Amino acid sequence: MDGNIRGDTFAVLKRTLRARGMTYADLGRELGLSEPSVKRIFAQKDTKISRLFDICAVLDVPFSDIVARAARTKDTPAYLPLETERALAADPLLFYMFILLRETISPVEIERRFNLAKGELFQMGMRLERLDLVEMRENGAIKVTFSPTLLFRRHGPLHKIVRRLNLTFMMRTIDTPDTNTKAFVTLSRQMLPDTASEIRKDLMALHEKIATLARQDQLVADDADLETFKFGAGFGPVSFPEMIDALTED
Repeated sequence: MDGNIRGDTFAVLKRTLRARGMTYADLGRELGLSEPSVKRIFAQKDTKISRLFDICAVLDVPFSDIVARAARTKDTPAYLPLETERALAADPLLFYMFILLRETISPVEIERRFNLAKGELFQMGMRLERLDLVEMRENGAIKVTFSPTLLFRRHGPLHKIVRRLNLTFMMRTIDTPDTNTKAFVTLSRQMLPDTASEIRKDLMALHEKIATLARQDQLVADDADLETFKFGAGFGPVSFPEMIDALTED
């Protein structure tokens, strides 16, 4: 296999390097690389499997142990800085571009989808770079630098946009038939509050399971082999009279 290695693996390698009392310069000498080259590999979190095996050999740690430890690394979601959310909320197209870049959609495809004028994509990319969300490359590529799973503040600056995205997803899920990889499920039942609390725990456990399994897939697969799936769930007390009143008032 000759694919790219994911960020969790490099975080484990970096900890191993520190544990061995080695620097990037030390590792570079063993690999026949310059210190800047090693720094770039770890900063970009991007190298080939053959190079990773060489690094593991220098660190005297089995490749399988590195991958297994990386697979156990929990995904830590993060909020964008509040000022960044405000800047993206002021220009929804910029926010959508950032989302597509995180989905590894190419700049050329984004330019086509948004019907951007010549030079407009570069200008938008520079705006995202100033927000510390991406890095513009000389070859025209745009590297996402804010990599954690995103959390959005409830009723924060991006609330309306994120709400619209999630409602669009739910409507499309409802409107299309179920398949072996897609389903829409809904029910309403009367129950005690402690039962509802137990169900909520199960939902959060499922959320964590999805994140863990997806992270493991990302460790071993190329971007081209991955497909984005979305999980959305709403659970809580409901008053049908109030909902129906709201619907009939619209």
